[in-house]
Amino acid sequence: MDIIKWRETYETGVQSMDTQHKRLIHLINQMYTILRDKQSLEAVGNVHAEMTEYAERHFHDEEELLRSYEYPGISEQQASHLGYRQKIEAFSDKRNADELATAQDIYAFLRRWWIEHITNEDKRYGPFLKDKGLT
Repeated sequence: MDIIKWRETYETGVQSMDTQHKRLIHLINQMYTILRDKQSLEAVGNVHAEMTEYAERHFHDEEELLRSYEYPGISEQQASHLGYRQKIEAFSDKRNADELATAQDIYAFLRRWWIEHITNEDKRYGPFLKDKGLT
C-alpha cells in the first residue's frame, strides 16, 4: 500500500514532468515500504541510490525544458535543486554513523521535500508552459 497517493493537485500539466514526478513518488513509497517492513539497509541503500540518480535526471530534464522555453523562474528552480543535492550529500556523509536513523531521516526528507517542491514550485511553471503550447 502506497503511503503517498498521486493526486491531481500534484499535476503541473506538463506530461513529461508529471510522469517523472510519479516515478519519484513511487520511489519514496518503495523506501517507506522497505522501512516499514524492516527490510535490509542494503535495500534502503539501493532505493536511495536509484532515487538520487533519477532525481538528477529529472532535474536535468526539467532545467533543460525550462531553459528552452525561457521560463523566468529557472534560477529559483536551480537554487531549489542545488539545496536538495546538498541535503542528500549531507545525508550520505552521515549514513555510517547510524544507518537506520539516517534512512528514516532520508525518507522523511524525501517525502516532505518532493511534495512541497512539486506543489509549491513545479506547479508554477505549468501555466507558463501551457501558454507556450506545451502539454
